[in-house]
Amino acid sequence: MKAIGYTDNLPIDHPEALLERELLTPHPGDWDLLVNVQAVSVNPVDTKVRLGAPVGADGFRVLGWDACGIVHSTGPEVDGFRPGDRVWYAGDYGRAGSNAEQQLVDARLVSRSPASLTPAQAAALPLTSLTAWEALFERLGYSAEPSEWNRANPLLIINGAGGVGSIALQLCRLAGIPVTATASRAQSRDWCRQMGATDVIDHAELAQWPEASFARILCCHDTDRYFDTMARLVAPQGLICALSSTKEPHQLQPLMSKSAGFVWEFMFTRSQYHTADMGRQGQILEAVARLVDEGQLQSTLTETVTGLSADNIRNMHRRQEEGGLIGKQVLLLDGRER
Repeated sequence: MKAIGYTDNLPIDHPEALLERELLTPHPGDWDLLVNVQAVSVNPVDTKVRLGAPVGADGFRVLGWDACGIVHSTGPEVDGFRPGDRVWYAGDYGRAGSNAEQQLVDARLVSRSPASLTPAQAAALPLTSLTAWEALFERLGYSAEPSEWNRANPLLIINGAGGVGSIALQLCRLAGIPVTATASRAQSRDWCRQMGATDVIDHAELAQWPEASFARILCCHDTDRYFDTMARLVAPQGLICALSSTKEPHQLQPLMSKSAGFVWEFMFTRSQYHTADMGRQGQILEAVARLVDEGQLQSTLTETVTGLSADNIRNMHRRQEEGGLIGKQVLLLDGRER
């Protein structure tokens, strides 16, 4: 099978930053699905892993943590899936990724793809949907259903037009959470309002925003850049949730007098540590698929590329590293939407 990966941590303009290889088709383990991949999405984690993560013992690492595809075969412990099912998932950080014609994925991390979406539309959603859902409803304490508590605790989302922000804004709208999003360009601001933002402000305006304005803050961009600002803006007894790892040390002391907290959201925690509730991710994807098919959530696909090749994946990584993306970019492996 064809796969795209890397052998060394190289900048994206290096000709060997990403390479094409022919690999043996893997065989499902007890809990695995072997999936014929139809479409994949690129996320910030792809570029970060390519630039900094070890390759591994076999000397070639396949990236990709968003996919939609057709089940080819299943492991002996798998229940609820069979060959021919169309599924979607974000997978496992520690296993070979979805930038390949076929991929193994633990069935507990998978659900059936929304029937109303094409493979490309579906592939834009799993990782960002899981991240947004876990951040809002498991880390920050909001309810997935509208409630008085949700309405009384305003949220700030930093980088509302990105992949995670675009889903989080839609979930906030459904849950009745008043949410302010940051966006700098007119197109980004319009997108945030379309996704469900109550208010949209420029990133630069945060410095002038009144102290303790937000009960909850979700940082979907640069934790280092915004940490001090978030510590100032979070309300007493509030919470900050960040997605991006830090490169600098930060003082938690400013949060002490507010009895405020700081938490991380890392979508791969359940699969990396094989937590007892690992199957919760499959359940979240089921819930998201249902909301999509009911017309309450929309795909955040904004760019589609056709053909599995190192050049195409390289160009998608370059776009990701340049920044300024609205929504998600997706690669359709063979050009056929089926």
